[in-house]
Amino acid sequence: MRDLLLKDWLNCKGIKIPQLYLVGGTVRDLFRDLSPKDIDLVCRGAKEFAAAVAGCKNAALVPMEKKPEEPCYRVVDREDSGNFLDIAEMRGETIYDDLYRRDFTINAIALELNEDGSTGAVIDPLDGAGDVERKTLRMAGDKSILSDPLRILRAVRFAAGLEFMIEESTLKEMRSRAALLRNVSAERVRAELLRILQTSRSVFYFRQMDELGILEVIFPEISAMKGCPQDGFHHRDVWGHSLLVMEHSENVINDLSGCFGEWSGTITDLLARDNRLPLLKLAAVLHDSGKPATRGLDPDTGRITFYRHDEEGAKLIGLIAERLKMSCRERDFMVLMAAEHLHALYLVSGDVKTAALMKWFRRMRDDSIPAIILSMADTMSSLGPDSSDIIRGRHIDWAKRSVMEYYGKIKAKIESPGLVNGDDLIALGMQPGPEMGRILEETRSFQDAGEIKNREEALELVRRLMTSAPPFSEGD
Repeated sequence: MRDLLLKDWLNCKGIKIPQLYLVGGTVRDLFRDLSPKDIDLVCRGAKEFAAAVAGCKNAALVPMEKKPEEPCYRVVDREDSGNFLDIAEMRGETIYDDLYRRDFTINAIALELNEDGSTGAVIDPLDGAGDVERKTLRMAGDKSILSDPLRILRAVRFAAGLEFMIEESTLKEMRSRAALLRNVSAERVRAELLRILQTSRSVFYFRQMDELGILEVIFPEISAMKGCPQDGFHHRDVWGHSLLVMEHSENVINDLSGCFGEWSGTITDLLARDNRLPLLKLAAVLHDSGKPATRGLDPDTGRITFYRHDEEGAKLIGLIAERLKMSCRERDFMVLMAAEHLHALYLVSGDVKTAALMKWFRRMRDDSIPAIILSMADTMSSLGPDSSDIIRGRHIDWAKRSVMEYYGKIKAKIESPGLVNGDDLIALGMQPGPEMGRILEETRSFQDAGEIKNREEALELVRRLMTSAPPFSEGD
């Protein structure tokens, strides 16, 4: 099918077709017996050729010239945006020069193209095809990482996405050059991190990055987490616990159907929006980043405390998100996860009233689900002597049941219109102000909890609240 599309693109009368080569991920996918997602070409005079093809096919021409030394031009079918060519200028004098300058051997294979779009000779000077077969990631040259330090993260991203292992000399170079990541733009670092976190075994590669000293370059905040002891509910220091929480978060995400049954598809769709899935994993590994700064000792018991570490962690995560140039929505989601991770743990307590639980769900809405997943992972990772299978089991059962109830009935309740509004209170003689807001909030809580079921009952409750009469008893 790709050959057919390529032949269609190159079927242009009146334009000179230069010597073309298929390269990069296109060739790598072909060697893995996969249908390539993109068509990557290199040639001499890429700009002129791309413009000629775009003109011939009445296609859109999109220059991608952020790297002056690597200009690339995308030619996009106006009727099918998924059908496009990426045409890059050949680096060096020959295709061999171009391949030697690439990042990794698996991306340094070329296929010669004939004028009719059919493929010709394989050009593989670095045995990239062999590395594809061996599932090995290897630098294309000694200066590969030095020429672009972002390739440190790209190596991890390719390894995670392809489930390849990084060979030893490449790992050694990544370790020795890790500090150079400080000179890479935050936007590029962020993009690679999110792509690593999108994979199903990202915690394995985060641990590898930690061992190589890469994570502390990107997140210097974790240095204080290492060696920071915890209370009796935990069996590891703050950093060891945080990595375990990330692992359990990933395990839950990888088994949504086992955890949440019929709602797994809905949760999958939720996590796919606004980068929630990778951001939830990142929030998991950073959610306790506020513990070192808040660590103390209870003078009466001698126990370690971390009062308000959720607030401190949320603050630190906000700063990290800003440093990585995340969007406001991405930052707010991560901050919310850190700020709420203790709240979700407290909700399992037997004395939490229905009204309080409904109020939390109404405030959190769909973000209650990733918060619950994080709380599950946090509980699974708390294996100290003061914890127990009973405590962990009770919370996991509550979490699964709460997610089922949220989608089964709570979501519909909290998204339903209020039984009364501000105009109703004004009609009863109340002036707009904080007291009106309090009464509306309290009335809504009774509605969500099922204590009032119609407009008449809501108005009666409002009258009682306005006259300071004892309100209805909130049920359990």
